[in-house]
Amino acid sequence: MIIVFTGLFMNAQNTKIGINTANPTETLDVNGSSYTNSLYLRNPGEPDNSGGHFLATSQNTLDIYDPTLETSGLFNYIQLSLTGVPFTGLTDYDTKIDASKFLVVVHNYSFRLNSGATDVALDYNSNGVNDNIQGSPNINAFQSNGTWHIRANFTNSKLLDYTTGNPDGTYNNFTIDLYLMAYKYLITKQNINDNTKDLGGTDGSSQLLSKPSGF
Repeated sequence: MIIVFTGLFMNAQNTKIGINTANPTETLDVNGSSYTNSLYLRNPGEPDNSGGHFLATSQNTLDIYDPTLETSGLFNYIQLSLTGVPFTGLTDYDTKIDASKFLVVVHNYSFRLNSGATDVALDYNSNGVNDNIQGSPNINAFQSNGTWHIRANFTNSKLLDYTTGNPDGTYNNFTIDLYLMAYKYLITKQNINDNTKDLGGTDGSSQLLSKPSGF
């Protein structure tokens, strides 16, 4: 039995209701725009195998973002300048940004002297000279104890003030400028595990990286 009320279609055989559609595919199938003050999700979950039907938030609701009421924007650009940095660089700087509310990404960075000069070189293995060898850059954001932390240094290398000839590496005369993007979480799903793959010495063209769960 099918009952029709001016755009409302009720199919009693499969208990599906369609608005502006005679063939509803879900329990409630709306073909058009909808308006509601609040939307509550009883069992938020992950996408199904077809790649759709995903609705989930940490509060079981979908909230409208209002920039006049929120304490921060959806996308926050932050310049963090740290002076008096030692030759070892940063190993663990706590930004105090809540990791449950924001995703923080290091967008760009620069190293200079506190005077503003850019005469900064790298001293590989701390031999006191610029030997034109450097370790790998190690600049990233990571979560620790509920907040975002910053790391900014070079593996096996120390910062070197190249204006003084042959420094001994005992000074704390550097400035690190970090340009961060903080993205505010509104709709959340699951934490995605880190993905690693051993290329075995190949260029990667023949290797297959497993798709993260949820994509």
